[in-house]
Amino acid sequence: MLVTYNWLKDYVELTLPPERLADKLTMSGLEVEEFSNRYAYLDKVVTGRVVNIRNHPNADALKICRVETGQDSCEIVCGAPNMKEGLISALALPGAVLPSGDIVREVDLRGVISHGMLCSARELVIGPDASGIMELPPGTPLGLALGKALGLTDWVFELNVTPNRPDCLSMLGVAREIAGFLGVPLKYPAISFEESSDKIEDQASVEILSPDHCPRYVGRVINGVKIGPSPFWMVEKLAGVKVRGINNVVDITNFVLMETGQPLHAFDLAQLEEQRIVVKTASEGDRFTTLDGNERIMGPEMLMIRDGRKAVALAGIMGGLNSEITDATRDVLLESAYFAPTGIRRTSKTLGLSTEASYRFERGIDPEGCRYAADRAAGLMAELAGGRVSRGVIDANPRPAKKINIPFSPDKCNAFLGTAVEPGAMVQALGGIGLEARIDGARFMVEIPSFRVDLAREVDLFEEVARLVGYDEIPVTLPLPRGGSAKPDPMRRLMDEVRGILQGLGLSEIITYSFTWADFCDRLNLAANDERRRTVRIINPLSEDQTLLRTTLVPGLLEVLKRNNSFQVSDVALFETGRLFFNRDDQALPEERTAAGGLLSGHRNALSWHEKPQPVDFFDIKGTVEELLQNLNLPEPVFARRDLPPYYDRTQAAGIYFQGACLGHLGRISEPAAQAFGLKQIPYVFELDLEKILSGRTARKSFSSLPRFPSISRDLAIIVDQAVAAGEVREYINSLNQEFLKEISLFDAYAGKELQGKKNLAFRLLYRSPDRTLTDEEVNALHRHVMDKVLARFKAGLKSLS
Repeated sequence: MLVTYNWLKDYVELTLPPERLADKLTMSGLEVEEFSNRYAYLDKVVTGRVVNIRNHPNADALKICRVETGQDSCEIVCGAPNMKEGLISALALPGAVLPSGDIVREVDLRGVISHGMLCSARELVIGPDASGIMELPPGTPLGLALGKALGLTDWVFELNVTPNRPDCLSMLGVAREIAGFLGVPLKYPAISFEESSDKIEDQASVEILSPDHCPRYVGRVINGVKIGPSPFWMVEKLAGVKVRGINNVVDITNFVLMETGQPLHAFDLAQLEEQRIVVKTASEGDRFTTLDGNERIMGPEMLMIRDGRKAVALAGIMGGLNSEITDATRDVLLESAYFAPTGIRRTSKTLGLSTEASYRFERGIDPEGCRYAADRAAGLMAELAGGRVSRGVIDANPRPAKKINIPFSPDKCNAFLGTAVEPGAMVQALGGIGLEARIDGARFMVEIPSFRVDLAREVDLFEEVARLVGYDEIPVTLPLPRGGSAKPDPMRRLMDEVRGILQGLGLSEIITYSFTWADFCDRLNLAANDERRRTVRIINPLSEDQTLLRTTLVPGLLEVLKRNNSFQVSDVALFETGRLFFNRDDQALPEERTAAGGLLSGHRNALSWHEKPQPVDFFDIKGTVEELLQNLNLPEPVFARRDLPPYYDRTQAAGIYFQGACLGHLGRISEPAAQAFGLKQIPYVFELDLEKILSGRTARKSFSSLPRFPSISRDLAIIVDQAVAAGEVREYINSLNQEFLKEISLFDAYAGKELQGKKNLAFRLLYRSPDRTLTDEEVNALHRHVMDKVLARFKAGLKSLS
């Protein structure tokens, strides 16, 4: 948003220099990104005297004049009718940039080099005269920068207005803020015009068929306008904020837009069929040509302004070629409306079309300012375009804006800000920016003006007080510390433990996005009823690859492996801890779970001269998980091949169980899943549910002294079906709860052709008593009991160990 110092002075008495004003605006919340001398371009335009004139040898309309600029002189080719010897004028030197954007250069004009340009006042946008070159007073010093010679000073401020402050997207809005922190009154421009005897209802009508998109539409008719150039003062003000002058009627709409923040549009009334306006949304596929000459395809939610038969404007964004103001225009229908921000924002984004009007409508304009802006523009058209303002005004207002009142407590405000501002000073400061407070019992009630769309709560008023008092005036205070400390979060502590253990095992931690691909469930070949398909879709995703919240850590692990492989890194050991999100149709927020996952790929050890590289296998990933759970006080988990996710290779995968609860899964990724993720090598992966681990682990590690009495071991070798897992046998022996049985170890497994669908499993069982030495007879009896139970449970046979 651009504002100029001189234009602001029309509405507020400015006593601060530009530099100080920039600081005050920034401290009030209107950040000044840049402020510059508006007439800096005049630094390369100097005063010069014409000392000699001669005819151009090749052009009758041109003259060659020698111009001196104090110590130097140069030849200039010029055709101005008022050029004469002794005249002091404005000389643009090579390199000067004119307001039009043209750069002055040394040029060859019909065989004569011109070393600059003598300028008119209009070319430099410092006066309306374009009939000849500038004529400066005879005593003007030579070689002086023109801005300094004429005393031209103005400053342009580029403001970074936050989206919640659309009221500051105008000169009056910024002036109101200045008036507030300076404590001076705001001067609104006077509106004065006489209405003619022509009645507006006889010339135009307005019908709103989409009130949700257009709650208010104000129209004025101005008859008998004469299209022509705008007065210089208006062109000069618009040029200061980089708005190009077009003609007096269009310039007036732009001037009022920049002054009040209310976008306006002027229709040629003669071009409106049936002299009426209909506000309604477009139909799918409608085509409309906007003022920039581009044909655009409309959608069903795009709001259009139509006459009796056709569309004439894209509401809130741009008018159409079929109703624009031309030199032949005599009667004008002036539009001043309020359009819903969401609709304008959606249309502007869809069409890729942004204008000064849409920029303001998207953020929310003042619905109560429509009538004021229409009257202001109508008065200017009567004054500057010779128009007659028809009697009456069209004001269609199907959805009137409701007034908002917010309670305000000065004591709470001071407590919140850490200040000691007097209540009267607060009320006066708020009143300075249009927030009038009245006493309501023991408190104040502040009526929120319609232009402040950002104020909805009492704390918002506290911020207004802070801005107006000045953030730099608020004392620095330290909050009183409270005794005690917050109870540590058990899950956070568990995650820290998991990270430390896995890092100690040689895995590197990664952090990936919680967002993932829309097709990750299909890549993992998940069943239709798999809970991992309860995904949450992101409304506004960062990219097409990040449209869902993850329900498993596996896709992120595989993607990081793929990226490492693309950089020729094949030996990868990594892990991640993070949140998973599951959709709950009956609730707005998803269910969140915490998980840990890891991946091993490539070789077990680094390349070395003294041993061959060995690839990682199932037992590496299993050993990693066993070590992790052991350190988390979850000893001896059970690994069973059941309930496996479909993205694991069923021959090399297992579920992880502890006390009957499934903590997760581990194993080799299946070849189809690896191909779906574009992997060159197939990794081993584990994923654990940290919520279940937290609920299942013991709070503290227990200590037991070293055994004092010797142990006795017995071996158990059995022949079972191929389908029986060694872990299942081990788990069953444990479940027998033998008093003196301390350890169970599998030390041999064999499945040859001669066993015909069977396999041999050999276990070593260790027996020990904590308070005496067991006898062979006792151990044999215990072992016999265990053996009989196992043989019966698994329909097994004994194998000789000899």
